[in-house]
Amino acid sequence: MTFSAGRKIIFDMDGVITSEERYWDAAALTAWELLFSVNYLGLKPLATLPPFKTVLSAPEIALVRRAVFCEDKVISFFKQQALNSNWDLAFLTFAFQFVSLLCDLASRGIFLNGGVEVWGAKGITAAKLSLIRSFLPPDERDRWEPSFESVLGSWPQGAKGAGLAAKLCRLLPPRYAQILGDCSSTSLSPLWKDVREIFQQWYLGEQKFTEIFGRKAGASGKEGLIYREEPIIEAPRLKETLSRLKGLGWELGIATGRPLSELLSPLERMEIRQYFHPGSVVTYDEVVKAENALRGEFPNISLGKPHPFPFLKAYWGEEKNDRQLAAPGPPLPQRRMCWVVGDAMADLLAAREAGACFIGVLTGQSGACNKEIFAREGAEVVLPDITFLPDFIAKYS
Repeated sequence: MTFSAGRKIIFDMDGVITSEERYWDAAALTAWELLFSVNYLGLKPLATLPPFKTVLSAPEIALVRRAVFCEDKVISFFKQQALNSNWDLAFLTFAFQFVSLLCDLASRGIFLNGGVEVWGAKGITAAKLSLIRSFLPPDERDRWEPSFESVLGSWPQGAKGAGLAAKLCRLLPPRYAQILGDCSSTSLSPLWKDVREIFQQWYLGEQKFTEIFGRKAGASGKEGLIYREEPIIEAPRLKETLSRLKGLGWELGIATGRPLSELLSPLERMEIRQYFHPGSVVTYDEVVKAENALRGEFPNISLGKPHPFPFLKAYWGEEKNDRQLAAPGPPLPQRRMCWVVGDAMADLLAAREAGACFIGVLTGQSGACNKEIFAREGAEVVLPDITFLPDFIAKYS
């Protein structure tokens, strides 16, 4: 059944309005830290990478990212699987290498001492990763090296978005079946929560992390990638575009995987916050709040994209409750009353399930490579960037 809450255009944030580059840097640095810091797995440093440290130059950050993400092929791969969260990107990149290590050892008859009493009944934490090295035979401690390219050819097939973690868990030797925790939803894994924390420390920097979360960062010296963030479109052109859309009678919203604290900073820096209706802005915070409230009824609930919840929430605002929007058969907007602008498959899939018209832009990670995919999957139109949007949407105004 379709309804109407007015005419709205809902934007994804990263890859549409802001660049995702610094988030990808943070994801790469997070996986690198978990693999090579003595506080975690503490693997022998690769000859092609600097030893672990928290203060890196821009060229060093670029070097780490090129290695961890194989010239960004890993990012493209996960984007094609409708993975939307950069926390998930960091988690799955590291977890794949961790699982590969355990599988390699098991294939040679080497098993770690301990079990649930060591990892914990709910799965291993980042702090306990350092135990792995101590459990290894001395001649194995510096033998294994991660193969970052292996993620491209060895990933379990047939999963999308939130289902990727569950697929990965099925590769684990039976002895370690619970080591990553409950993979039905990554947010239930203790290790995933620690990955998110380390990611936030890289992205926000030591000082801002402490200001927001009220606790010290695990490793001191991180300066904060947020201060290097840049818009995709120059601010004057961006403001002109949003102003024209408002002038055509459209209410503007945002549905992003960013927490609110990381959304407001670029909106205010670019002086565009006023163009978006506060009731039509949905962040990671609203998604988590809804998941927590509904988990008793839906234990494996995962409402981030490609689930339609973020776009439906941005469209309906307070008119519909979270359960209505999260449960099967949610209320959908009337045709052409809701348009979604995104750069990735997760946006397209979520928009389609939300009953919205999807407009693809080519400013995301995959660039022009997405044009054919978007068209094949039913996008109404594919535009070079959002500055082309007012001329297109005028015919529906």
